[in-house]
Amino acid sequence: MSVAARKSRATRTGSRPHRPLPPTLDGLARIAADALGGDAAAIYLVDAAKGDLVLTAGHGLPPSATGHRLAMGEGLTGQVADEARSLLSQDAALDPRSLRRRSDWELDPPVRAYIGAPLRAGGSVLGALEITSHRAAAFDPEQRGRASILADAAALLIERTRLLDQPPPAALAGGSSDTLHEPLGIATLDVRLRLSSASPTFCHMIGQPVEAIVGRPALSVLPALGHPGARDALEAALHGAPGHAGRIRLAPRPGGGDAQAVGVSLIPLGDAGRGIDGILLVLQDVSARARLEGELRAQSDRAVEARDRLRSVIELVSHELRTPLTSVLGFARLLADRPDADAERRGRWAAQVIDKARLMARQIDEVTDLARLGSVGFSLQRAPLHLGPLAREVADEIGATVSPSPAIDLVIAPDLPPVHADRDRLAQVLHNLLANAVRHGGEPVLLRLRADASTLTIEVADRGAGVPEDQAEAIFEPFVRLREGENATPGTGLGLPVCRGIVEAHGGTIRCEQHVGGGALFRITLPLEG
Repeated sequence: MSVAARKSRATRTGSRPHRPLPPTLDGLARIAADALGGDAAAIYLVDAAKGDLVLTAGHGLPPSATGHRLAMGEGLTGQVADEARSLLSQDAALDPRSLRRRSDWELDPPVRAYIGAPLRAGGSVLGALEITSHRAAAFDPEQRGRASILADAAALLIERTRLLDQPPPAALAGGSSDTLHEPLGIATLDVRLRLSSASPTFCHMIGQPVEAIVGRPALSVLPALGHPGARDALEAALHGAPGHAGRIRLAPRPGGGDAQAVGVSLIPLGDAGRGIDGILLVLQDVSARARLEGELRAQSDRAVEARDRLRSVIELVSHELRTPLTSVLGFARLLADRPDADAERRGRWAAQVIDKARLMARQIDEVTDLARLGSVGFSLQRAPLHLGPLAREVADEIGATVSPSPAIDLVIAPDLPPVHADRDRLAQVLHNLLANAVRHGGEPVLLRLRADASTLTIEVADRGAGVPEDQAEAIFEPFVRLREGENATPGTGLGLPVCRGIVEAHGGTIRCEQHVGGGALFRITLPLEG
């Protein structure tokens, strides 16, 4: 045997004589009962010779219980061992699965609640751990997980004790990668808090081989154990009480990767009355749970933000619709109440009704369009389109509906190629940009169309106050309106987001810039067919 192997073996076994397994399991049964708030606990082991289960250790049980036997699959504990899965019964006295109950289950008070967990070692089942209570529904589903951790600890302890005087198994010398899927990384510490053994999963979690960590102080292998919560749990385990350090982060493994979040459990080996032999250190990878919790928190934050934004949207849209609606109702009432008014006055009232009704219709269309953009219900009716005639048509319409007629300079490059586009949607974009320029910017308003080999460019510029550079991108977000001093630009703040959605649906871009000489310039680029 090599010097390194002898040193590793000496470190694993230590100088103290080996304690028999049953007393140590008795201590673990007591820890299990205390940790889950049970009145009693029992550890059944598989009798390889007879193929059944025998009660080997326990806590809170009468002496007559020791040696009780169960066939695999018989009763609650037999099913736990046979099916290799944990089991919870809120009232064992009424549970039809509870067959051949031990005599102590029938004493006064009788056993009511039950939790069982298999003792698993790799692909084998060594037995089962059971915890019972005299109170019905004394355990909750979450405690099944704690029982499984304790059962895995007991299984490792049993394996370690059985193999203590044999050469270390090949798995601890490197092992195959198919063992690394286990959910728990398990190691043992001696009373001096030095690692005496480690499972392949534990080594994988911390990114070091077993030969590099056995014999080293636990705090040098896992510096996170020096944090206050983990240090308190270590101290508790040294005094015979199981401890849990909560969630800690391991250092990233060599070769890259994110830091791993783990839950740390520390379980004393033996019991405080007879002296602690060491500590079982259990790491449970909770990275996925931490990510899920983070995603849930982010989703919750987004939901709250969406709720607040929806409230603001409702208030904004209600306000924007209420103003023209008030005008419509007012002028409509004048028309109804004053039939004797002269024709000119009634004509002005009717014009106001029409104008405000159009404003309301446009605002409703903007909300509807924004909701449709990006959805299955939104589609483009594309066809070859010459934008020059469409630009003239939109400019003429703006000039006819705005009084006094605005000055719009239309500059269209000769031989402008067609684009493959939806005529009505691009007319909507041009109308919105021109109407905004006329309403908010100084005249003359410029509408220019030009093209190069691959793109067609549309520019709408005004001579107004312009858009501050820090707001040039924000104005394309829904319900964001340009602020000048203390006054907000009127409108719902939906026109430009709708324009962006339509342009981007065509594969183009839209942006806002400072116009040379003052004012705002909106530039749209659309791809030409190859």
